[in-house]
Amino acid sequence: MNHVEPSPEPEPTLESRPPPEPKPESRSTGDPTREPRLDSSPHEPPPEPQAESRATLEPNESRTATDTASLTASLEQPPTPRPTPRPEPDPTTADAPYPPSGVDPRGAAAAPPPFDARQAWAAVRLWMETANIKTRRWGGKGRHHWYALYAATRAFDWVLRAVGQHERGYRNACDLALRDLDHALPRVPRAFDGYSILHLSDLHLDGMPELVDIILDQLGDRRFDLCVLTGDYRTELHGPILPTMRALERLLRGVRTRDGTLAILGNHDDCHMVAPFEEMGVRMLLNESVSIERGGARIVLVGTDDVHYYYTDQALHALERAAGEPFSIALVHSPELYDTASRLGIDLYLCGHTHGGQVCLPGGIPVITHLSRGRRYFRGVWRHREMRGVTHCGTGTSGIPVRFNTRGEILVHHLRAPA
Repeated sequence: MNHVEPSPEPEPTLESRPPPEPKPESRSTGDPTREPRLDSSPHEPPPEPQAESRATLEPNESRTATDTASLTASLEQPPTPRPTPRPEPDPTTADAPYPPSGVDPRGAAAAPPPFDARQAWAAVRLWMETANIKTRRWGGKGRHHWYALYAATRAFDWVLRAVGQHERGYRNACDLALRDLDHALPRVPRAFDGYSILHLSDLHLDGMPELVDIILDQLGDRRFDLCVLTGDYRTELHGPILPTMRALERLLRGVRTRDGTLAILGNHDDCHMVAPFEEMGVRMLLNESVSIERGGARIVLVGTDDVHYYYTDQALHALERAAGEPFSIALVHSPELYDTASRLGIDLYLCGHTHGGQVCLPGGIPVITHLSRGRRYFRGVWRHREMRGVTHCGTGTSGIPVRFNTRGEILVHHLRAPA
């Protein structure tokens, strides 16, 4: 009888093994497409933590389709976000009205910082200066034609020297007139009767180095209540400002006033001049206004930025804020805002910019006024509706230090109250 040995029992396969006990799921920040390592025995100690939480599958291990799918699904499923606990309502404020916009309900102010008009002005002015852009009152912008004008003035200077008239023109430029103007206006407060305002404009101090001494000699020992400067302190549009500011500081040290000095910028001036001006004690009016009080009454002076090259609506807004004041004086570099200032009720409009033509034909007929509007107000005292205006002929010169058929001037305005 043949002896038959029993066949060995087959090894249990992975499919026949009972499914492993589920283990707590651990989150991994690694690649979700990589499968985690499975323990070969439930009695083995847990593996050492790796530098990264990326799990790998050993080559000699295998998975059932069910296990692999469940593991992959658990890894790909995003974690459930935890709900943010809502704060308990405060019984003391539960019935309080909703706080206004910009205010934190807990009492801390959350409103945005206030609008800084000077910072906004400086940003726009600097952009226009560096881009060589000229802005217009009713929109649009263009380029300066200063360099074409500069070439023309250089050619004219050469002609004057060739015909022997340059020296004569320079003597004319140094011959300044000191003029006192009385302004009897109906709204001048009685307390300001006789109030004196020294008015200098278009100094262009880098064009005539001796101009400071000429001005101080003309003024002598006179004292004034106020000094106003209506722009154009240098000749160039770009470049260094230190020589001009030093000359201006020497000039202002020799001017004696009771209420200080107010100043605005012209089309030749740089926005970087503001800080040196105010270090000298000059109050710059950059689309701003100041009031001066005396004897219980007051007058308001409003100053705008240049409106010939660097116009913005901030100039109009400054004039609007001065509307309705008992008595107001506008300081504008050019007469080109005459209509708006008159409509808003400005009493006295002081400006410059035109130099009175500087080089005129016989009879004082200007060759160039350098104005886009208000050309009939290019020189002297004028009136528009109820407003009186004065266009300064300029203390210095621009382009070439010469004058023909016009004269530079220093003005002193005297306010006169009605009898």
